[in-house]
Order: sequence, then structure tokens, then C-alpha cells
Amino acid sequence: MKHSTVVGEDGFTDIEWYDLVIVVITMNREGYNDGEQEMYIGYLTQTVARLLQIFHSDNTAAFRRKKLIMCSVDRQPQTFTEALDLSNIVQTVFRYRNNSAQRHDDVTRNIYEVEKNDYVYCLQTASRYASLHYLVLEDDVLLDENAIETLNFIMNYFDLFATTDWLFLKLFYPDKWSGYDRSWKTVLELGGYSMLGGCVCGVLVLMIPKHRKSSSSYQNLRLSFWFVVGAVFTALMCASIGRQYVESWRQYFASTHRLVAAPDCCTQATLYPAHVVSDLCAHLSRIHSDSDFAKDIAIDGFAHVRGLKRYLVQPNIVKHIGLISGLHRKSKTAEHFL
Repeated sequence: MKHSTVVGEDGFTDIEWYDLVIVVITMNREGYNDGEQEMYIGYLTQTVARLLQIFHSDNTAAFRRKKLIMCSVDRQPQTFTEALDLSNIVQTVFRYRNNSAQRHDDVTRNIYEVEKNDYVYCLQTASRYASLHYLVLEDDVLLDENAIETLNFIMNYFDLFATTDWLFLKLFYPDKWSGYDRSWKTVLELGGYSMLGGCVCGVLVLMIPKHRKSSSSYQNLRLSFWFVVGAVFTALMCASIGRQYVESWRQYFASTHRLVAAPDCCTQATLYPAHVVSDLCAHLSRIHSDSDFAKDIAIDGFAHVRGLKRYLVQPNIVKHIGLISGLHRKSKTAEHFL
């Protein structure tokens, strides 16, 4: 199918239809002052560079026609030099060039409400470009180099391209909350690794040459003993290392990623099918956000209202690199990323 192209007033070329539109929501973190030292962060540059690298190298058929948009929600866009420089390369929209938006947020004085409104604005901006899917990223995340290929495999395998009963697919969830818990799924995972460790230990015991003959009952008892030792040791080792790191081997193979029910947190990287975007934006525009009802909780609430499924890819196919919060303008400690 041939797609015609058009050139907008900003000089960027567009086609009539995309497979995937990616919008990066960004605000200025340049000149952040940490004690006596003024820091240049450069999160946005890293994020955009990785996306452009993926755009250049990825040939996934289902997402062949891709578009990248930067959406600046900084209240002083003229001082956001990083976004201004990148706007020569990537199509960029600036929310607060329109003073009416800033006056509205000055009245609210609620950072959670402002953050939600910024999110709605950027998602609506992306939806102006006809596409099957919209990926909303924060400006401090790095997609894995094979993220699009992995996403395509998962959506094909679980038939997400054809179904319409899901609201979003999250590509990231904080590692610190991804450890072992009391759910039956993680218990089964731990049990599976324990069995594997026990079997390996048993095989090693069988490979040890025997210097004297012994009864079969003794051999079975000896083998069972070392199987239990190996299983217990493996379980303790997995628990001490942490599920998020034990399972990290899966990230190297697209076919080993899994799809699970998504928790309400977080929104660093979220994929939406086109048919839900309009209703989701309308829902978010009607509600009020605060510290107890932030935008991720509000989005999750919409899924409950409509009876839509929420998915999370495991392990993550996005890396969160941000140490400076755009919401509170505070530096996070390394504990947030453990």
C-alpha cells in the first residue's frame, strides 16, 4: 500500500498513516543545582539519540512507519536550550508557548494536576497523526536497542494487534518492586529454579567417580540428599539476588519476555492502541489529580471503568536513567533504582 507524504509548516515530512507514533514528554532539567555544583543532565539528548538509533536500524514489519515527536511542557520554553537544539532534528511542540495554558496551571497550583494536563496535551498532540499505536515516553528513559522487535513479538504472540479489549501495555516497572512476593506465580518461579538447581547438583554428584561399591538404596539416599541441598541452595541464592536480577537473562531473547497484568504505577513508557486515546484523554480531562490520585492511578481507573485489560512486559524493555525528578525538582538517591 502506498502512503502519500506531506510537508508541514515546520518543514518535517509526514505520511498519511503511521504504525507507531512515539511522543517524548520533556521538561527542562538543565542547570539543576545540587549543592554547590550546577549540573547539566542531558536526559533528553540520550533518550532522543537512542530513539533515532532504533529508527535507523529497526526494520520490524508491523512498525515500519514510525514517527517521533518531542512534547515540551516546560513553562519557560525559551530557556530550554536542549529541546530547542533538538527541535532542529526532531519535530517538537511546546505547550507553554500559549500563555493561556500557563495561566490555567497558575490557577491550579497543583503539580499533580499540571502533570496530568501535560500528559493529556502531549497524548492528544500525538493523536493528531493517524496511527495504530501511540507510545508515550518520559524524557529520562532508554529503550532497549531491540525493544521494537520484542514489542512486535509480544503483540503478535498474545494477539494484541487484533484484540481491542486492552487499554495499555507498559514497557517499564521499577526494579525495586519487581522482586519475589507471596503470589503463586513468583512462588512457582522460585520453585522452578530450585528444581533446576537440585537437578544440576544431582547430576554433578552422579558424575563423581565411585571408589567403592555401595547399595542402590544408599545411592538413592545420597542422590536425594544432594538434590535437596542443591534445591535449597538455589532458592536461597535466588531470594538473596532478587527476582528482577535472576530474571534478567530473559531480556536477551524476545521470545522469553512475558506479558502480565500491570500494576497501577508507573507511566515512564506506555503503549496505547489508537482506539482508546480519545476516550482516555476525555476521561483524564474531567477528573482532578492530587498526591493521592496521580495520573497513573487515574489512567488505571479508566481501565477499571471500561473493563479494559492492562498489561506489563517482563522483564523491562526500557531503562530508567533519571535521577532528577521532573515533578518535585529533587535529586533521587540511588536507592530508588535498586
